Amino acid sequence: MNFKKIDTALTDLMERKNAAYGNAYADSFNELGLIYAFVEVNNKLQRIKALTMNPDIPDDGESIFDSYVDLRNYAELAISQMIEYETVSKETLEKYGLSDI
Repeated sequence: MNFKKIDTALTDLMERKNAAYGNAYADSFNELGLIYAFVEVNNKLQRIKALTMNPDIPDDGESIFDSYVDLRNYAELAISQMIEYETVSKETLEKYGLSDI
């Protein structure tokens, strides 16, 4: 499995969406904090659960794959906001190789 290729492709997608939609996620995170991140992730998890438990329901143009892509991107957006707002310890950033951000 080529994780770097997947990561690059999904990061490119997220950057294109951010360019198209503006900085809506960061603005909402700034206003609501981590609860906003939780709500976005939870909504995707509920969609994935519904599509998994009921494979015959129509996906309305958002497949389970699409939902997992969104879930990944919402997690990365939350991580970036947590770093930006300095809610993550230096030790944690070092643990993940992110201390130079």
